[in-house]
Amino acid sequence: MEKNKIIFYTTPAHGHINPAMHIISSLIQEGYDIIAYSTEEFRSLIEGSGAEFRLYNTGSIRFDTSVGSELLIMTKLILQFTNHALPALLADASAEQPVLIMHDTLSLWGKMTADILGIPAVSVNTFITSYSMKSRAFRMYTKNFALSTALQFYALHDIKKELRILKRNYGLEKTDMMSLLMNHEKLNIFTYPRCMHPDGDTLGKDCFFPGNPSRLRPLKKGDTLNSDKLIYVSLGTVFNKSLSFYRELFRDFSKAEYDLLVSCGKNLKRISLLPHAENIVLTSFANQNEVLKQAKLFITAGGMNSLCEAAAAGVPCLIVPQQGEQKISAFMAEKCGLGKISHGRLFKESCDTIDNFKRNEETISEFSAVKMNGLILLLKTYMKGDIT
Repeated sequence: MEKNKIIFYTTPAHGHINPAMHIISSLIQEGYDIIAYSTEEFRSLIEGSGAEFRLYNTGSIRFDTSVGSELLIMTKLILQFTNHALPALLADASAEQPVLIMHDTLSLWGKMTADILGIPAVSVNTFITSYSMKSRAFRMYTKNFALSTALQFYALHDIKKELRILKRNYGLEKTDMMSLLMNHEKLNIFTYPRCMHPDGDTLGKDCFFPGNPSRLRPLKKGDTLNSDKLIYVSLGTVFNKSLSFYRELFRDFSKAEYDLLVSCGKNLKRISLLPHAENIVLTSFANQNEVLKQAKLFITAGGMNSLCEAAAAGVPCLIVPQQGEQKISAFMAEKCGLGKISHGRLFKESCDTIDNFKRNEETISEFSAVKMNGLILLLKTYMKGDIT
């Protein structure tokens, strides 16, 4: 039987899974059978792509994506889950005999499965990653996470315990935090343009930037707002709980000439209790790509997918980072001319960003391009062992 099976180990978070969906569906169109592991929340999304969904056995371990801003806590969670899930994942992969393993860069269990079974593997990077302590990206992470990481020292005991188990049972060699959180392979896919990476000009042939596939995925129905003076507001699906941000937003725009569509996610009920004027419309879910077609401004936390989608639509961003990783993406977005980082005066900064933004067709073209055919060809070549 021809080997055409690929296993994809996701990190169960929208910002990580959404860019992977179009890659998965494109591989399926090429005749590959895809098995994608995730949590129940993403079953319909994965099955909608045509892949076979398989449920991670998380046991008592709860995937809390909000710990993305707490590096030591996240490291502990990843190590605990790897120790818990790896025996079953190894057994499944050994039985399936995939020709390729793809894994999110945070999915240590995916890399270890590939390494232990000797299966070619590809890392999918949905955020800015660093593979060297000498890199600009590493220095930026150190700057933005040093203080918060120091406050999590209590997690070190559990991290050392989990590492000892992985070393004893599976011979895990690289145990520094960078290797555990940013799993490098012989081929690494980045789901955003090269210009958004601090080390984009120095990363080698093992790093491929096809563009942002998330903008090509079919979106489920979401709210829109018909207005020629529309400002779209979304802090994403995880770090969107800051009531102080929404209070300031509602206060500053209560008498503004703009209409605001504010995507609140699961926090809609709580946020809707805050006083807000009629020109401010709240929703749990907006059809982001459709909304961006008419928005004058996007107020965003700086998630990579959102920044790329806004850039492709030619919409300026006012970026209000909610955690360290978003600060890095925001810095790169400002450098690329996608908008401005907020310094706490939302209304004035919004007006200034709208008035001073210069639409750049080259930038729009760069962020609109998705080299999916090139990616599929590269993956086929990689699976044949023709590149290293």
